[in-house]
Amino acid sequence: MSYASNRLFHDMLSGIGGVAFFDEVAHPNAKERRIVKIEVMVPYDNRKTGVERWTIKHDGDETVSYLVKFVPDGHGGTTFSVKHE
Repeated sequence: MSYASNRLFHDMLSGIGGVAFFDEVAHPNAKERRIVKIEVMVPYDNRKTGVERWTIKHDGDETVSYLVKFVPDGHGGTTFSVKHE
């Protein structure tokens, strides 16, 4: 699963600009959304940028993937970005 801490994972999932937010904007007609896979491409360790691919399943069999980046801010915090793959 994800290398994000519990708090960062929650923010990435449901916060403004997170995966769920981005997915709702990109796919407003989806009635059901479920994370079916998280692939760690570069592990996040609070020192270097981490990259993960999150795959969301909609309604029936449609899936969509997002690239998620966790970027340390140099002061103990983390910013993140999400983009459609």
